[in-house]
Amino acid sequence: MVAYNSSLLAHMMYGMAKVELLYFDGCPGYRKAEQSLAGALSQEGIRSEVELVAVNTDEEAGALGFPGSPTVRVDGRDLFQVDEREDWRLGCRVYGTPEGLKDHPTEGMIRAALRRSPVRAPDASGEPGDPKSVDGEDAEDAWSSGLFGVPFRTLLSREVNRFLKVWTQTLLAPLLTSALYVVVFGYGLGSRIREVEGVPYLQFILPGLILLAVITASYGNTSLSLFDAKRERYIDDVLISPMTPLQIALAYVLGGVLRGLLVGAGTFALAIPLAGLPAERPLLLLAAGLATSVAFASLGVVTGVLATRIDHIFFLSTIVLQPLTFLGGVFYSAEMLPAPLRIATYLDPIFYAVDAFRYAAVGVSDAPPYPALATLVVFAVLAFLGTVEVLRRGWKLRY
Repeated sequence: MVAYNSSLLAHMMYGMAKVELLYFDGCPGYRKAEQSLAGALSQEGIRSEVELVAVNTDEEAGALGFPGSPTVRVDGRDLFQVDEREDWRLGCRVYGTPEGLKDHPTEGMIRAALRRSPVRAPDASGEPGDPKSVDGEDAEDAWSSGLFGVPFRTLLSREVNRFLKVWTQTLLAPLLTSALYVVVFGYGLGSRIREVEGVPYLQFILPGLILLAVITASYGNTSLSLFDAKRERYIDDVLISPMTPLQIALAYVLGGVLRGLLVGAGTFALAIPLAGLPAERPLLLLAAGLATSVAFASLGVVTGVLATRIDHIFFLSTIVLQPLTFLGGVFYSAEMLPAPLRIATYLDPIFYAVDAFRYAAVGVSDAPPYPALATLVVFAVLAFLGTVEVLRRGWKLRY
């Protein structure tokens, strides 16, 4: 066991460790936190008194580096560390527990955090005393921490439930739209355009239609979710939770990816009886679909963060995404176009997603498929990293 120097031993023995509970009166969870803290200190043999510190203004929050109420500090250090921010404001703090998010840390969580802080009273040997055991305490601490801890899973669950509860709008409606595209373009134009590059026209356009559904669903899910969180002000609960920008970005993006892939899988299932669409390279098909969904779910998060009006989200979707999608080779081969439009198509990032996806499904492509897939993966990674950075900076995160 590691020994402490004499000054620190005296500091602990005589209860000189400074234990503070910072709170904002508008957040009632600090009362339960006070009870949990008192019980944890008693169980750990810490003799210090708890000092209640009221934080009443944003200026006081900034001066104290106040991440939200309640906050427990020992000798000026937060027991549950949060990332540094550019600005600190009044707000309620949320803690991840095995039972889900709560407005206060449990006694077991505080005890586990205290064990990592040298504040327990020494025993007769002059060393910090062994703490009394708490059943499930270590499991509780491990359950709450880590990249995929309770706060992350709670936010991800919320994002998934958000679109599942209105599945007729979020899942069924895109399938009906894709079916209309198949009927109008596939059967209508297919009677005049028999084949493209040796592939029946209906089979040729279906991979692009599937990817169009994936892009629309992934982008729409994350952009509207972030914007609603800002408008309804519950983004504050997410920001003061014990999650890093990486965890927040990952939860929102995975929610969009799941919706996009469900819509894509449903559209693909619809295409099999309508056109007998093969899947010649299923792993490549999955990789292209996943990379596309990650890329546009990430762009949706960025749009939701930066948008100040709902018009901004629909503007980008209508004025930017739809033209890029239709110019991305969904309904035609790039080789069918005149030179200026062919160049514009090759400059369109969506073209490479459609081309790689079409190659995986029916075995034809306008560009080398594997470099196209590599380009798509790089684009998805950069988009996700950009999302993490936007959330880390916190610009325009409050409506």
